[in-house]
Amino acid sequence: MIITRISGGLGNQMFQYAMAKSMAKKNNDIFKLDTSFYPKQTLRKYELNLFNIDENIATKDECIGFRGKEKLIFRIKNKLGLNIKRPYSHTFENNLTLFDKEVYKKQGDIYLDGFWQNEDYFKNIKDEIIKDFIPKNNISLDAKKYLEHIKDNQSISIHIRRGDYVANAHTNSIHGICGIDYYKKAIKYIDKKVKNPIYYIFSDDMSWCKENFNFLKDKVFINNTKNTIEDLELMKNCKYNIIANSTFSWWGAWLNKNNAKIVITPKVWFASNNNINLALKEWIKI
Repeated sequence: MIITRISGGLGNQMFQYAMAKSMAKKNNDIFKLDTSFYPKQTLRKYELNLFNIDENIATKDECIGFRGKEKLIFRIKNKLGLNIKRPYSHTFENNLTLFDKEVYKKQGDIYLDGFWQNEDYFKNIKDEIIKDFIPKNNISLDAKKYLEHIKDNQSISIHIRRGDYVANAHTNSIHGICGIDYYKKAIKYIDKKVKNPIYYIFSDDMSWCKENFNFLKDKVFINNTKNTIEDLELMKNCKYNIIANSTFSWWGAWLNKNNAKIVITPKVWFASNNNINLALKEWIKI
């Protein structure tokens, strides 16, 4: 059996799910989700259940058996860098965003503890992942109206991630933010490639967007959707995508089935490490 630790926001959850499903398919095994991260969370919530996924939740005993006990003394020793033995099944991600072929080759009982932000882990089952990440329920009437408009024109999604990237000093030091200059350069690139583009703006800080995108003539602010699942559904149906340094908008671009799509991504994904980037090689880095 494979158990994957689900944590973080929706984008991270989707990577963790996709990795586990891909390994389970390869190993002819079953996979379950460890959602124990969320009961005490106030910033994040478990949202994979809003998709049409294979959802099997691991029990507490199964998780402890696969990863070891999460006692206070262990957490202290782990922070001190001491070598604490875990069960063989516990598989921790060592290199963020890099494909680890040794992890992917692993057999038997496995507890996946990481983010697994690399499509090489699951691109072999892309069609299945696309089907899994279809909303379980019908989208709202407001979202349907946006969707009809998006499908009828040269639609470009623009995702602006702010929220904790701005408000939390620690998060900001790791991720940084994409400034308006990045978006202006991306729009300039699209304008040269696409006739009559209409820009659909998605953000967790729409007030900032309305103040800073007043230079853009043909734009639609997406602000009447019910949840992030609806935003993602709209984003992936745009013909082209301008994404932020965000796993959420990464998925919006990756799920986009337009064969002629243009995806523009920030050249710097992590402010704390310029060598780490989630962008696919065919995406345009600015």
